[in-house]
Order: sequence, then structure tokens, then C-alpha cells
Amino acid sequence: MLTTTARLARTGTRRVAATGRALAWRLVAVLLAARRRLTAVRVRAHLRRTERALRAADTDHLNAEQRRRREQALDALREYRRRGAVPTNEGTPERAPRFVGANGVPCAVAALALAHGERDLVERVAASENDLRAEDLCGGGEPAGGHRAALCEWLETTGLTRNEAARIQPAYPSEVLFATDCGPVSCVVARTLVSVVALGVFAASEVVGYRLAGGVFPENPFKRRGTLAYLTVVNCLLAPLAGLVLYALFP
Repeated sequence: MLTTTARLARTGTRRVAATGRALAWRLVAVLLAARRRLTAVRVRAHLRRTERALRAADTDHLNAEQRRRREQALDALREYRRRGAVPTNEGTPERAPRFVGANGVPCAVAALALAHGERDLVERVAASENDLRAEDLCGGGEPAGGHRAALCEWLETTGLTRNEAARIQPAYPSEVLFATDCGPVSCVVARTLVSVVALGVFAASEVVGYRLAGGVFPENPFKRRGTLAYLTVVNCLLAPLAGLVLYALFP
């Protein structure tokens, strides 16, 4: 038969575990929301700088119709940026462009094509080569009648160059990536370092928590175990947070 103290300890442990699971799911939701927010902020900043640069570019070599369509495209780019929606990338584990995201949101280049009534072209590209990079276009060798040739023709009539289209087209992360590409070190090294630091924080906090709980409640095992369980839950939140903050500091 379990003693009253043992039953209370088991009940308390279950409650702490349930609370820990709820907090963990809440943390996941917060991180996903932060991921979406950070991606949107990064993309909007990129598009703002790009629009400013393209409006200041020399267009004397363009005819009147091309200049008109170019201004129309840049106006559409501004509206796209203000809406703030970005495509989701569920196809690759790294930052990569998506002509149309899994959420149905077009990338910036696709949005400009849609603004010019090129819906069929956007759908063809999304179906045939959704990870197409604008920098790979118009290099010669595109088959006539293909989606790449059609995109090049649209760019020419719009008064945009391949390099300008590549500058417009941002890439979208499939995981929590801050405004960084891991700086001078590879992302594998950066993530390994972050993982080691997070595990170190967790282990150190557990040792400190164990000693703290034992010192505060030396004669009460129920309170000691409850305190240690509570500190473990806190550590499960603190360690990933420390890792994310460290990862964000990479230039």
C-alpha cells in the first residue's frame, strides 16, 4: 500500500509533468509565431531596399512602354511588401525560393507577373519548377515555348533584367532562421555550438536545482521532488531559449 505522502508525491509529479507538456507546446507555438514574424520582417526589409534601388536605376535604355510597365511592376512590388504575406517553404530544409508557397502565397517575382495578368505563366512555373531561381533565367538555351522562355519574355517587356529579378526574389526558410546565414562559419558548426551550449545550460541548471532543492527541503522528500520537477520544466524552456539567442547572435 502506498503511503499518503507517496500518493501525494505521485499526484504532484503527474501534475508537474502535465504542466510541463502544456508549457512545451506553448513554447513551440511561440517559436513558430516568431519564425513567421522574423521571416516576414526579413523579407519586407529586403523588398524595401530592392524597390528603392530599382526605382533609382537608370532606365534611359528602355522605351516608353517598358518604363510604364516597369513602374507598374514596382508599384505592385510595394503593395506586395505592404501586405506582408510570404510563401511557406516546405520543400527543402534550407533557405530557398518558392515561386508559389505551400500556403498559396506567390513570391515577389510571381506577384509582379500576376499584377501584369500572367496567371497562366505563374501556374506553369509553379507546376513545373517551383524552386526556380531568377538568377538562372535568360542565360540562353531555354527551349522555345517553355516556362523559362516565357518568363524571360515577360521580364523583357516589363523592363526588368534578370539580375533585377534575382534581386527581387528572396529565399524563404523552412526552419527558425534569424537574419543570418551563420556568418563566417558553416551552419553545421553554428548549430552544433548552439546545441552544446543549450545542453550545457540544461545540465548546469539541473545540478544547481538539485542542490537547491536538497538544501531548502532536506527533510521533506515530497517538496524536494516537486521543486526539482518544477525546476526541470523551467530548464526545458531555458535551454532552448539560450540556444536560440546564441544562434541569433551569429552575424
